[in-house]
Amino acid sequence: MRRRQLLGGAMAGAAGWAGLAASAASPPRASDAMQIEAVQMPAWLDRDGRRQPLAPGDTVSASQVIETGVSAALVLLMPEGSRVSLGGRSRLSVQALAAERAQGVTGVRADLRLLDGFFRFATSAVSRVTGRREVSVTLRTATVGIRGTDFWSMTDSEHDAVCLFEGLVALDTRDQGALTLDKPSAFWTRVFDRPVQPVGTATPDQLAGFIASSALKPGQGIAVPGGAWQVRLARSADSRTALNLAGTVRAVGYPATLHSAGGAHEVRIAQLATREDAQALLVALRAFTGEDAAVLPAR
Repeated sequence: MRRRQLLGGAMAGAAGWAGLAASAASPPRASDAMQIEAVQMPAWLDRDGRRQPLAPGDTVSASQVIETGVSAALVLLMPEGSRVSLGGRSRLSVQALAAERAQGVTGVRADLRLLDGFFRFATSAVSRVTGRREVSVTLRTATVGIRGTDFWSMTDSEHDAVCLFEGLVALDTRDQGALTLDKPSAFWTRVFDRPVQPVGTATPDQLAGFIASSALKPGQGIAVPGGAWQVRLARSADSRTALNLAGTVRAVGYPATLHSAGGAHEVRIAQLATREDAQALLVALRAFTGEDAAVLPAR
């Protein structure tokens, strides 16, 4: 019973987030990019060795790497409406990504590589009807083939793991050949320094941990497109001081911007989803705040 409740909660959570996002952003168009739908900072985009902080509404395309910080998370919207979630301390390389739209159907092909961390892929009910996908996610010792499903995976220096929540995924593994996960809670893991194990079934506690590992944490610094709150980190009459602070904050994964008016220069981070998210972010960045630090409504 608890396993069914956890999986049902996972589906409901995905549907609830989809509703929130739909109210904050316009419907996606077919493009060769994924869009940042929500981010719990810090997070970066790396292309050719250059890192920049990720903000809601930013796009990610082929030959780019996404990285999240400790306790961070983000949600990406794929061109046909599926969602990819990353948990903290994760790195995802977008090896290839292409989309096309014909006769009302959006097709997407993507080759993703999870270098470290926690990953979730979820296909909404709408995108199952209006989208087609050929997506693969490569771990250290296996590649997950996706058509339309909801599953979780992770990789680190010690093991790979995949758990199915709904649908079906095909695994092409280095040590066990081709495997299929087609039952809810089906769980495959490969601990690198141990003998191979057959596909098993995740326990309720394991399912809860998998779901939490890649989920956003409400009230803990979530930003979304059009978020109604912002934080002012500092206010200075010296533009160079403010500019240097903005650069320092951006370097650690927070999309700070500089705003100047009436001889005053403010360093802000915008698009926070709620007042609680803004307050949490201000606390997290207290090392960079000045006497004029404040939580403010979006202007």
